[in-house]
Amino acid sequence: MRSEILELIFAGESESLELKTSIRDPQLLAKLIGSFANAQGGKIVIGVKEPPEVVGVDEVLVRRVYEAARKRLAPEPNTKLSIIETEGKRVVVIDVERSAEIVLSEGSAFVRAGTMTQPMAWTQMRQHLPSQPSSATIESLTKAIERQSKLIEEMHEQIRESKTWQALWKERGIGILLGVLASVIASVVYARF
Repeated sequence: MRSEILELIFAGESESLELKTSIRDPQLLAKLIGSFANAQGGKIVIGVKEPPEVVGVDEVLVRRVYEAARKRLAPEPNTKLSIIETEGKRVVVIDVERSAEIVLSEGSAFVRAGTMTQPMAWTQMRQHLPSQPSSATIESLTKAIERQSKLIEEMHEQIRESKTWQALWKERGIGILLGVLASVIASVVYARF
């Protein structure tokens, strides 16, 4: 396993690998875990900086942050925390399995796209829905879409304040996305009843 981890580290971040020097924020770790679970799964390696260099990690702190992050996820995806010694230092590896359900991090859905963690689009959310969603699933999804809309609106406001031509195009794109989200909520709710 040690040589596999070194190979992964030196290959660099990808859609299935996130490298962190350290992590102290359970909310950030929950977003990362949720984003991998909502995509294809992956690994989070803590104790590495870029360009790839093993720097080691405070195991006690990472375990504490990991446990707090798991409590922020619903439903909690399958994960496994391992400690591996490599190059005389310890790193933490969190393996995250792909989830069949949408995993929410404090009520919002995130997904891994390339090397980025970003809010999950409505089309991605729809792919996770069963053909006959229950009332609880619809309610949970509606709340998640509302939170996603709020996040998008906050990004929209930040872009609007920057007042560049690129910002204006992004603003228009976000407006379209908000309209699409509203139509998805309506179609999911009306299809149920």
